[in-house]
Amino acid sequence: MPEELDKIYEGLGPDQVKAVDHIGSHARLLAGPGTGKTKTITRRVLSLILRHNTNPDSILLLTFTRLAAAQLRNEIRAILEPLGKSIPHVSTLHSFALKQILHNAWRTDVLPRPIRIADDWEERHIIQEDLKRALGFKNIGEVRDLIHQLSTDWETLRVDEEGWEAQFPNPAFLGALRAHRTAFGHTLRAELVYLLKRLLNQSGDFELDKTYKHVLIDEYQDLNACDLAIVRELASKGVELFVAGDDDQSIYGFRFAHPVGIRQFPEIYPGTKRLALEICYRCDQKILGAAEFVAALDPARLPKPTRTRDDAAEGEVLIIRCRDQNQEADAVAKKIKVLVNEGATPNKIAILLRSDRNGALSKPLIQTLSANGVAASIATESELEELNSYRTALSLLRLSVDPEDSLAIRSILKVGRNGLGDEAQTTILRYAAEKGIRFGVAVKSISENPSLLPKVGTKLAKFISDIDPVVEKIRAVEGLPEKFAIALEGVAQEDERQKIREHFERVARESAATAIEDFLRAVSISSEKIEQETAPDSVSILTMHQAKGLTFDVCFIVGAEDEFIPGRSQGEREGDERRLLYVSMSRARHKLYITFCNRRTGTQMYLGRDSGRIWRRLTRFLTDSNIRIVVPTT
Repeated sequence: MPEELDKIYEGLGPDQVKAVDHIGSHARLLAGPGTGKTKTITRRVLSLILRHNTNPDSILLLTFTRLAAAQLRNEIRAILEPLGKSIPHVSTLHSFALKQILHNAWRTDVLPRPIRIADDWEERHIIQEDLKRALGFKNIGEVRDLIHQLSTDWETLRVDEEGWEAQFPNPAFLGALRAHRTAFGHTLRAELVYLLKRLLNQSGDFELDKTYKHVLIDEYQDLNACDLAIVRELASKGVELFVAGDDDQSIYGFRFAHPVGIRQFPEIYPGTKRLALEICYRCDQKILGAAEFVAALDPARLPKPTRTRDDAAEGEVLIIRCRDQNQEADAVAKKIKVLVNEGATPNKIAILLRSDRNGALSKPLIQTLSANGVAASIATESELEELNSYRTALSLLRLSVDPEDSLAIRSILKVGRNGLGDEAQTTILRYAAEKGIRFGVAVKSISENPSLLPKVGTKLAKFISDIDPVVEKIRAVEGLPEKFAIALEGVAQEDERQKIREHFERVARESAATAIEDFLRAVSISSEKIEQETAPDSVSILTMHQAKGLTFDVCFIVGAEDEFIPGRSQGEREGDERRLLYVSMSRARHKLYITFCNRRTGTQMYLGRDSGRIWRRLTRFLTDSNIRIVVPTT
């Protein structure tokens, strides 16, 4: 046992040991960037199991993204598995919510069964398009806005207010959404956490899948009102809470996360132990100093003892003032080329952008980098999921679990060359509504008896006869890799097939899925808008939100203009933008370069606040800093 205990404390500082050892009350751990929060959380889990003999099944570890959950799970497994110990449950909050709802499925009928979560593509290309048509809207944006409003009401708990439905901007939309759910049996990912909150709060016989004694929550500043309500319900069941995070890194205001949750935790849970991590192991001195200047602009921030390690180098921070976007791209590309020639590794260099709609900022950068012999990569997963081949393969996998999966059948119909276009699909949907059956059931019925719908029946029968053998082959094999391979047999392009297979395998690995059902749930409940992996052997171009949780030797923050940061944001949202800049600056270990332009011309003049205005200025969050400003020589 002494050797096992040594593994708990190996490489920890005094403040980390204090956090690992605390037990007996709720605790809040304030942890600034690079202070070893992940290591502290994982070692605390090990301490609970190895030192305090806590049953791993009674420990729950929640975090915000699939990637973060995978990292925590893998670090814990690396120590516990050789010791013959089981792994506690590590999950995102959405995944945990779905797990609990499934565990209680027989107790509740609030969701269509079998529970089927619509993924991003299905929501956009099937649900939203159908609702647009049903409601007679001219623009898909009208439907998107209403779904966003509904998600907002779930996340802020406004939906619990008396008379909410009558006050909703378009009550007819709620009826159309319910009718569509009846036809397709879907659940929106955005409602999962709210449904868990409501069931925990209102259903007396609702039971968690296990009796949890310790709940650890990472990135606590990222929780919104609905998330926090679930935490309160868990606490009411006698669990001991250990929450970790940093109010300075609360950047998800668009999903109504607010730093008040972590700031007021000790008041909400009296007797809370207040803990903090002191040493930033990531950033050199000037980088941490510059980032802390930005964070300190918020008078409401929690004070933290964060400092660099004793042996930290000085580091380099510069603001580069450019004439326009052409000089900016040239300056960035040349600087990166020099760094690479001096021995810097490309995948340890990142370019961070506030946003990059349609590649407006990244494309000129990529072109200039390429002209200088530097490879760059941008987010590709969202593009991958738009491929017809990806959608078909995923839908075939879904049909191997549920042959009547309405969204999966509809997806293949939409992306395939089968002679069954929008008009035919609408006819099938109308038939399903008349018979009071789901779309998938209607498709099966018509394919077996084409005379039910003479105009589409024969084509539908051919469609089903083409996909059924593939679905049966998928069902007949056991392993996930084998299932993936069969689902992708129809993809003609080898490079495309390989990319999809690698994506499927990564999702399975990160979600610890061994069964096809678990893999499919992981695909549906993950939002790739907030998850990003870096590519090997190239400079990464990321949005500032995607960079959270990542570390680079060198960071370029490009376009640090007031028109972008804070842009149009005001009030509380301006605070989000300031914190986003702080998070972005603190991604850098050794060198941080911040660029801004005096003017943007061409299409870029229409980006950000004051669209159409050429002249730009440095973000207000850096105007009073003492960071040295330089001008490119060319």
